[in-house]
Amino acid sequence: MEIRFGAGESVEVPDDLGAALLAGLRGERPPPPQDAAFDGLAASAADLTRLIQHLGVDRELTMCRADAAGAYSNRTALANAAQVSESQLSRILQGHGLPGNRRRDGVDLVVAFRTAHDGRLHLAAEPDVADLPSFTLPPPSVQGARAAGRFAGRELTFYYRPQVPIPEARLGRSAGYTLRAADRQVVGCVTGDVFDALLGDPRLDPTRPDGR
Repeated sequence: MEIRFGAGESVEVPDDLGAALLAGLRGERPPPPQDAAFDGLAASAADLTRLIQHLGVDRELTMCRADAAGAYSNRTALANAAQVSESQLSRILQGHGLPGNRRRDGVDLVVAFRTAHDGRLHLAAEPDVADLPSFTLPPPSVQGARAAGRFAGRELTFYYRPQVPIPEARLGRSAGYTLRAADRQVVGCVTGDVFDALLGDPRLDPTRPDGR
């Protein structure tokens, strides 16, 4: 089955996956699989699992962006829209670096980074980071493919402003993406400039550490 999108883009998908996706978009009950053989049904199950995982990430990023969209967030309405409890919503948001309590807490906001091989500071001047805490992440280990992004093969030291209120952080499209220093227990949100500089780098993670 071929699925077409705007601007002339299209993708070929197995018939069973396409039928299930179309039914889901229409809010209808999915039809029974056409394939009757075990191998075909197992392949369809794998396709659906991959799609669900990707949609789950997109769903959480959308929830994060909604929560960070302005000075006020109606988390009750957001939880209802996502069909999760408010406590579950809070856990999801915290997994993406957002505060459990918006009125009391903020985000650890990564504003600049330094490349270890040449000591060059990016996106800030030296006086701007002199008093900021930092953490260092090694180059990502990518199996079977080279990590994308200009800085993906470099060790980077990140500088962050602790507990910045969400309205001041202005996360925008970067909401939900984090840089994690497990040894420091830091889950850092990123500015738009850091997001653009590291786009494609696996360290810039749109998932949360406790899975889903």
